[in-house]
Amino acid sequence: MKISTITLEMSLKPFRDTKSETINKVLEILFEQWRPLYKDAESISILLWASDGSEILEYSGRLDDKFEWAKYIGCANPRWPDPDPNDPEGISIHRRPLPYIKNPPEFTYRWLKNLISKIKTYGKKVSGKKINLIATFDPGPEFAKSEFKYKNHNEICMANSMGARSFVCCYATLNADSKPYAGFPKGIPHGISLGTYLGRQSQKFMEDMGFDAIWLSNGFGFGLETWAYRGALFDGFKFTPEKAPETREKVLIFWRDFTKECKFPVQTRGSNFPSGTDLSSDAVPIREIYKKFKPQPPPNSPWAALNGDFGIEIGGWMSHIADLPDKSYIYRFYTHDPWFRNSPWLDRYNRESHDIYLPLAVSRIDANGNVMNPDKLSILTVDNSYGEMPDQVPNEVNPRILEAISHAPDAPSPVVWVYPFDEYHDMIAAGERLDEIFFGDWFICGAINQGFPINTVISTTNFIKSMKKKPCLFKESILAVPAATVSAECVKILANFAKDGGRILFYGPIANACKMIRELLNLKAIDPLEGVFKIKADYVTDCFRTGTMPDSITHNPIVSGGGIETVIDNSNEAGTKVIAEATQGEKSRIIAISRSFTKGKIVWLRGTVSGKSSSSGHLLSPMDPGKTFYPEILPRILLQEFGYKICFNKYSWDGRNPITMIGRHANGFFFSGFVPDITSGMKIRMPQGIPLFTGTETLIENGLASYNMPKSWHRECRIFIEQEENGRVVCSEHTAEYHGLKRRIRLSGLKNATVRFYHEPGSENKVKMLLDPVAPFLIGKFQKFKICDDSNGKHLDLGNISGELMISW
Repeated sequence: MKISTITLEMSLKPFRDTKSETINKVLEILFEQWRPLYKDAESISILLWASDGSEILEYSGRLDDKFEWAKYIGCANPRWPDPDPNDPEGISIHRRPLPYIKNPPEFTYRWLKNLISKIKTYGKKVSGKKINLIATFDPGPEFAKSEFKYKNHNEICMANSMGARSFVCCYATLNADSKPYAGFPKGIPHGISLGTYLGRQSQKFMEDMGFDAIWLSNGFGFGLETWAYRGALFDGFKFTPEKAPETREKVLIFWRDFTKECKFPVQTRGSNFPSGTDLSSDAVPIREIYKKFKPQPPPNSPWAALNGDFGIEIGGWMSHIADLPDKSYIYRFYTHDPWFRNSPWLDRYNRESHDIYLPLAVSRIDANGNVMNPDKLSILTVDNSYGEMPDQVPNEVNPRILEAISHAPDAPSPVVWVYPFDEYHDMIAAGERLDEIFFGDWFICGAINQGFPINTVISTTNFIKSMKKKPCLFKESILAVPAATVSAECVKILANFAKDGGRILFYGPIANACKMIRELLNLKAIDPLEGVFKIKADYVTDCFRTGTMPDSITHNPIVSGGGIETVIDNSNEAGTKVIAEATQGEKSRIIAISRSFTKGKIVWLRGTVSGKSSSSGHLLSPMDPGKTFYPEILPRILLQEFGYKICFNKYSWDGRNPITMIGRHANGFFFSGFVPDITSGMKIRMPQGIPLFTGTETLIENGLASYNMPKSWHRECRIFIEQEENGRVVCSEHTAEYHGLKRRIRLSGLKNATVRFYHEPGSENKVKMLLDPVAPFLIGKFQKFKICDDSNGKHLDLGNISGELMISW
């Protein structure tokens, strides 16, 4: 994995006065702290949070004008209604912003221009690399006081994300204004589009200041309510598909108008949600934006930092990168918040690295079947809310990021999301089945939060192309596919894949699925049911000390793609097995099945989103997990049909489940995890056998490895065993010691075990396996192993081993 560009984001707070000496000192610290990250990159970008974009909106072209900058702690333009019963005196930082220091400096555009020039000159001198400066535009009220947005032109604030009329909408229009601006010296004409106004102002501002690109922040350019799951097409209770064509066109008009006026490269933050939500709630034509205007696609969202929701962060990111105009995309890590008195690395993450290892286990696959990783990396931000740049943060963050990069995926993960990127866009353009699009992404995001290890994505279009070029690309993977939204051409390839030995997990409603899918699944649709159901499900083997596992689900058709409508079509078909069903009085519906073929196997589950919609709040309100069974657990549970078993031991049933990703690198398996409650343990086995993590001990119990992992973890696994007897097994790194030897791994506690070693590519002729090893490990019982290449990958097999075994290469 090669990182081409490192972006360091910063505010102006470290510059506590306007002196040149202060600039020089800040730049010295900046470029020294992050050297380990950028030393092998091709270029460095500094993304400068000078204000909130109002410095662009207000810019007159006069360099000696002062500008209002982001000098506050707290929301600079509070828009929440008063009073707040939880803050009766109105003193929280969301209601009363305070300057970050006494008497903060005042800055002019001329000073900013000089700062940008110095950053480029100094950065090039100390790094030897090109330095790009990125301007920022934020649609919200948080960062700097803005008379333009909240007094003079509040008509452009159409979204209510942080109170009434608090967020700028990209397809707003402006009222007339006689004041002269850089791009409009005679004033703003009435009715001009925001795209035209902001684009022309941005072009003038960036030319004059020396910027090289612009960052559109917090969902700007991606719909109306980019901080909420609701939008122009969805109010939380009803979808209005008839609005889709008009709303879609409004977003495209913004991009046309903006890029006509502004010729600088555009980078985007995107919304906080997956593509399916952007499409179904706001008709955002992401595909057309990517292809026609070619902005840098959105990075992973900060949901994991803000509320621990890795499902939305990782699922949303995969949905955004499923299909890109080129190979480039970006990973962003949240170190400090310059405005809201928190530094995520130190407090939200508690110096744990889960938001590094989990997202960096994500990869996408292109049309040629190549695994693609993020080639850009951004740090938000290098300074904290007081303008401090503590060494502790880069000292601790840099090595973890570098380790994750060194283990970047180079092959599909065990579970691959086949994402209907084009089909979803075609459905939105036609104003069809918005509820199914909304459901599809929310369900997968929920499944990730319940421990479903899915971290590779490919669009259906790229899947079709890649399968023609590399028909064996997914022979080791399970494909996760929405049943009713993939194209007929894709279905044909999927059906052949399954019948030739492949493994597929279909999900979602089937009423609108094509005939081939329904026949493949042996299902048919009848009258849909909704509401509360009793559930009966096999394979649920999670253990808990207190409470009971709920036996009912609540199916909300609004957010779950309609009602539950599925029954078996041909009950005499021997290969079909019902795994879970839901009953409501005398009526029952099938919610999970498996179907076996001569070679391959498929699983299907209906899926339910366990959340309540409303007219307020950023996220769906979760149902009580102590009273309602979450069907989002079932994707992980149903992996047992394919030889995977991942189950958790928790204190209580309603406790949060660990999150796990499994990346493939150099023929090894690299597990990354987040354990929200470290009283939880994990038991696991895979088709390859019982996994032994390098550098750990495990208890083998009934064919499963038992692990108790820390809050965040990242482990290599190259060895799997088959062993009937229970016991303690150790897998430890050993010193190599000799020239020409790269590594040694030592196993102990084996009892009549079959050992499968996933060797590094090209090393099979260098591997030696020594039974009962004795130093200096030159003579003894060297074992003959079998070289294998099957549906479980390339590995070396050795049978009937007891005691200790040393593997060297």
